[in-house]
Amino acid sequence: MLKKHWPTESEINTGLEQAAEWIERHRVDGRHAWPISAGGHQASLWGGTVEAVRAVAALRDCGPRVASALDDVDLHAAAQWIKSRQNRDGSFNSDEFGFAGAEPTAWALIALHETAAKRDSRAVTAALHYLESCVDRHKGSVSSTPDDDELPRTLPSALTLWAFALWRHRKDLRDKIITYLMQCQDNESHGWGVTGVASPNAATTAQVLVAFHAAGVAFDQFRPAVRYLIGKQHDEGWWPNSIDEWHTPHDRASVQLTHKCVNSGTAWCLLALAPLEDRDSRSACLRAVRHLLGKQSHAAGTGGSWALWDDNARRHVWLTCQIVVALVAWHDGLPKQGIHRKGLRNALHRGLDALLNRAPLISALGVLGTVTALSIDTADPAFRERLIGDGTSFRQNLLTSGLTTAAVGAVSWFCRGLRDWRSRRGRQ
Repeated sequence: MLKKHWPTESEINTGLEQAAEWIERHRVDGRHAWPISAGGHQASLWGGTVEAVRAVAALRDCGPRVASALDDVDLHAAAQWIKSRQNRDGSFNSDEFGFAGAEPTAWALIALHETAAKRDSRAVTAALHYLESCVDRHKGSVSSTPDDDELPRTLPSALTLWAFALWRHRKDLRDKIITYLMQCQDNESHGWGVTGVASPNAATTAQVLVAFHAAGVAFDQFRPAVRYLIGKQHDEGWWPNSIDEWHTPHDRASVQLTHKCVNSGTAWCLLALAPLEDRDSRSACLRAVRHLLGKQSHAAGTGGSWALWDDNARRHVWLTCQIVVALVAWHDGLPKQGIHRKGLRNALHRGLDALLNRAPLISALGVLGTVTALSIDTADPAFRERLIGDGTSFRQNLLTSGLTTAAVGAVSWFCRGLRDWRSRRGRQ
């Protein structure tokens, strides 16, 4: 049985750093997009790029040691790739499932929010309007497509609520979706199933709770669901995975009639419990983190990733990225009194990281100041005194400042190069 102690800072950072390197290595042909699984050559929206964008955004707040592994990743370029997958009606295509609908559209909005996309951009506005068309205005349920007559499922409702909450869109619809989800909750276990009549499972319940966190639902409203999640955790710290299956109207004549989505119980449950401060939730998170760190691969080729099943050598981008997001959320939610020194260190690291990343700009400003100081003419002291005071003193101060700034920039540039070289060497 795993020891019940807090993982060390070194363990966490090492695991996140290795995961960051694995994520960076598995982009598609050097582009800022990712496949569903390691070794794939086709970039995917849902199952690949959106999860990777969320993971990269989370990892970049974990200090320079972890963030340096992702220096070559451009989130703006990733956002542009995501937008290129959008259809005229505002929906997004999903290459994995072969349809455009609420799920990939909501995931795209969640990922775009991580890239600081503008609220009034055409892509965001059109996607939000498409999701509106998938909401049943009377019941509050969300279907995969506007003309879907299948039994309403929990996942599109949870993802749509999450996306609406992040973009602060249509509070009236958010309230309707929350009411619908509360009505679908199992009366006995207080969990949720893949549909309102299906048996509850941990992963789907966690998906609803993540959406509730984003929407600001009071903890007392879902406290019984938290107890359900904790009760479903195995002693080793993991939760069982679940499979969601559904149909969409336009593909009824196609060969593959059923869409399937595997959900990682441990990643979703850790993400759902991470913001909570009660003792039982924190203990459950501790067991999950210890389990995940123990299951992370350190072998050549797969090092830094996780497998969906114990006997499965295939590595999925979405799984590793979802685990990373959950681990970072748990780490960021630790009690302040226990990590105040870490918080100060991280603040200093972020400041140093900003200095290194802006080394070229700092050097350029220093050179500009130096050149300006050297070019100041001291031949007309009367005019200059009225303009800037003592010209000689001003020029000397400007020259000193310029040289100092240029020197700081040069040192920062050298340290940045050394950091990048060590990062590349570590990946090899």
